[in-house]
Amino acid sequence: MTRSKPFILATIMLSFAIGRAAAQAPTLAPAGPPETLYRWTSDRCEDEFIPDAPARAFRRADGEMVLMASHRENWALVGRDFASLRPSCEATLRSSRERPQDDGFLWIEATYTPDGRRVAALVSEDLRRPTQRGGCDPQGQAGRCWLNNILAAASEDGGRSFALVRPEARTVATLGRYPDRATRRYGAFTTSNIVEHDGAYYVMVYLQGEGVQPPGNCLFRSDDPFAPERWRAWDGQAFTVEMRDAAASRSCRPVSPSVLSQEVRSLSYDSRRHTWIAVIRHRLQLAGDTQPVPGFYYATSADLLRWEGPRRIMMAPTRARTDSTTETMDYPAIIDPGSRSRNFDTLDSNAPALIFTVQNLAPGRGTGTMNRDLRYVRLRVD
Repeated sequence: MTRSKPFILATIMLSFAIGRAAAQAPTLAPAGPPETLYRWTSDRCEDEFIPDAPARAFRRADGEMVLMASHRENWALVGRDFASLRPSCEATLRSSRERPQDDGFLWIEATYTPDGRRVAALVSEDLRRPTQRGGCDPQGQAGRCWLNNILAAASEDGGRSFALVRPEARTVATLGRYPDRATRRYGAFTTSNIVEHDGAYYVMVYLQGEGVQPPGNCLFRSDDPFAPERWRAWDGQAFTVEMRDAAASRSCRPVSPSVLSQEVRSLSYDSRRHTWIAVIRHRLQLAGDTQPVPGFYYATSADLLRWEGPRRIMMAPTRARTDSTTETMDYPAIIDPGSRSRNFDTLDSNAPALIFTVQNLAPGRGTGTMNRDLRYVRLRVD
């Protein structure tokens, strides 16, 4: 696809344009105890309505707030504001309907709407089951036979229902078929939310592929989030890497892999400090720690390409039985209910929320269950 000169120039000048306005990085810390936004035992419409992905939010044209933390039978919380969010009992995208032959599961991982009516989405496509049916043997190795792609979907009714775009155009990022000799997961796995800045759109995609793609978070850019073919990944110098066709693709260059070594779960722009904030789950030993601490961490950047940190927001058990016998926590994402953005991708108030999933473990065994809650803590931003 041919790019206009203004778009190419904007790509080259990305770090300079944002970097000039950068100020001191913010400090994030909990400002109160955790609160429950969704409790599976009492609030679910279906057993499959569990929070199994980072929270994403947008505001519809009618003023309602929509918050998604999807599972393979994708669903949403809806309300006039953050305090009134309640489960909608209508699935927004059903894997069982889109893939009735069990040919992969679909998780909505990112959304963006310009007007509250049309909503673009990026979808994680988990192909473990069809890969194994095709002859791949896991051989008892964690991650082996896990193939994953990122696809595009869209809604025309304010996010009440989504559908994958036509087959020939829906792929956004793929590494192709699972290699016969691979021993780990392979493909494009997760995304951050989609953010807008100065007329362009960005998203972090975590990819890994033995011998093909270095593991890490690649920054993608587009000038139209509704056009899957317009996403390009950073190659180390510019946004030139198309990853829709594995046969023709080059590998993308992960950004700041020593800082963002885990999947970026959310991106936010602090409008007062002109700083980007990325949230990850990790186990790190920071200054003053006697050992690595599991929890939720954040990194900061002036330009989305060069990141500093990470710093800890809060401790959180991430491994069953090792850290806790009652619960584990995952999928941290920052959403500011007071954001002036329709897509809640900016921090504009003094009380953003860190939203995360809590998996309640089976009593006496410490194993995983479907009993998962969505909790949040208010953050102090200094």
